[in-house]
Amino acid sequence: MAPRSLLSAYLLVGLLNAIAVATQNSSAVTLTKPLLMPLLILWLVAEQRRHWPVPHRWLLVGLVFAWIGDLLLMGDGDLFFTLGIAAFLVTQVSYLVGFTRFRGLSFRRGIAAPARPATGLVRRYPVLLAPFALYLIGLVAVVWPTAGSLRIPVAVYGLALTAMAVAALNLVGRMPPAPAWVAFGGAVLFVLSDSLIAMTSLGPWAESPWLGATVMLTYVVGQGLIGVGFVTGTRAVDDLRS
Repeated sequence: MAPRSLLSAYLLVGLLNAIAVATQNSSAVTLTKPLLMPLLILWLVAEQRRHWPVPHRWLLVGLVFAWIGDLLLMGDGDLFFTLGIAAFLVTQVSYLVGFTRFRGLSFRRGIAAPARPATGLVRRYPVLLAPFALYLIGLVAVVWPTAGSLRIPVAVYGLALTAMAVAALNLVGRMPPAPAWVAFGGAVLFVLSDSLIAMTSLGPWAESPWLGATVMLTYVVGQGLIGVGFVTGTRAVDDLRS
């Protein structure tokens, strides 16, 4: 199947899953959720074929563990939730390593400047770290009183999630701007999705079908944008080098 068809199937299944969550159709949720990451993995495999640079291998590892996390979070109880967090922690670390291991080119105003060192946006402007730090402090502060035995795992996961988003923003300036911002937009949606999970499962917000559907929509679109942006951007840099 062509990569575009696989990506379309992924988005369609993601939409069906969100509708199933919103309408509390548990059978449809059970059917659609386990299909999401395998479809995105198949898209990545179809895109890469035999060419697997190191950053894309890390992207693949992240998607595999996201699938494991999806399956675990379908279970009930603190054990499944903790194991799900652990699986997604591997996902965040994998994305972080993939983003940082990417050997980019320097881009200024959308134009490649090979003579310059490839320095990302965050590295050029460290002040951009401030909103990420405030997000992490705020999230942990809100869920800490009610997280109980999951306080430390949630704090560690929040740190990894924030670091992943910072690394995604630091792609800007190291690859063409459009795919870099697409990948960062996906990271922001991933952060939003996990923040909503924390606020409803461990924090002060009550769970609802519509919040659950929002979690899935932001997760599905976020994962897709990360994959498409990162693969498109790294491929563009490879083409410029060749």
